[in-house]
Amino acid sequence: MARILYVSQSYSTHDRRFLELLAQLEDEAWFLPCESGGNQAEIGPVPKRIHRLPPLTQKNCAPFRWSWVRAAVRFCRLVRTLKPDLVHAGPVQTGGFFAALAGVHPFLITSWGSDVLSLAGSSFLMKSLTKFALRRADMALGDCEVVRERISALSSLSPEEIICFPWGITEGGSRLPRPPLDFRKSLDWEECKVIVSARSLEQIHGTMNFVRAMEQILHRRADIRVLMLGDGNLMGEVTEFVRSHRISDKFHFAGHVPEGRVRDYLAEADIYVSATPCDGTSISLLQAMGCGLPVVVADAGGNREWVREGENGWLYSPGDLPALVAAISTALENSALWSAMGRANINSVKARANWEQNSRQLLLAYDRLLRLATMKEAEADAEFQNR
Repeated sequence: MARILYVSQSYSTHDRRFLELLAQLEDEAWFLPCESGGNQAEIGPVPKRIHRLPPLTQKNCAPFRWSWVRAAVRFCRLVRTLKPDLVHAGPVQTGGFFAALAGVHPFLITSWGSDVLSLAGSSFLMKSLTKFALRRADMALGDCEVVRERISALSSLSPEEIICFPWGITEGGSRLPRPPLDFRKSLDWEECKVIVSARSLEQIHGTMNFVRAMEQILHRRADIRVLMLGDGNLMGEVTEFVRSHRISDKFHFAGHVPEGRVRDYLAEADIYVSATPCDGTSISLLQAMGCGLPVVVADAGGNREWVREGENGWLYSPGDLPALVAAISTALENSALWSAMGRANINSVKARANWEQNSRQLLLAYDRLLRLATMKEAEADAEFQNR
């Protein structure tokens, strides 16, 4: 029985899925969050059989903060005590860096997309930090080809040592056979077109760009309404913006929505829009596609692997507000295409984004790393005995 340590930033829906996978194994597993995560996306408990450790810090664990330095020291002490047989850690500049600094092996590092696509290029120090972590990993995990390419450029890992698969959605991505929410009826939106955003209200997701874009759209068309799922640090700024621009009656803030209920909201919307300028494979995007929605997303990162302009959605230049407004306007003007786009998106998700199937690659990676570690240990013992 192996001892596996899983490290992540806080506790998200993605983490819960990885931990549920670990809980199916006979191995003993621990979950270590780098920070407490005040706006964590997953409010449910950690899966049974997984030992949850206290977070390394109660504060923001962003690189180069004092809390990050203290967290690194605590991590090194913890692994000396725990003595894991395998460490699976991310994001690259926090959990991944801590594992690299501690010199643990075997070590599987996980990129969460923006850590290598955006953050790694934000400064010379951040790029150096990223390279340090990636070049000390035995294998790496990413969720799209653009992440794989970036990891390859920043590390010394071979193609076989970089695992890449969409983390996907459960139940094949199709609509769930449960009673509808009927939120449109309760809000008197039955005759309106509903645009939905399902990203947390954080700066990294371009939240204010989305709200500003919708303000322009709403002043052009009286039949549009906006549904925002999620919570975050920008909630106050967003609600003040819509109040001051007198469009509060055209917005509905659902707050944090459990993963299983997100699809129910999406099923009653018309178009999915994300203002996130840099993404890997977005689970929110896959959920929207799986519910048969046409989509509007930035022409960057993993989005290009899922969205083809005019075929199943629309793309716009990342961070460009006028381009975002234009893309949403084009989508609204082409409602005749929505049905065909929706069918194409459902088929794409069913074929490529099934979590139950894709996640098997992670289990194979665990097995490979543990076998290699056993072989190296046996070789070291044999060399010692031959001395």
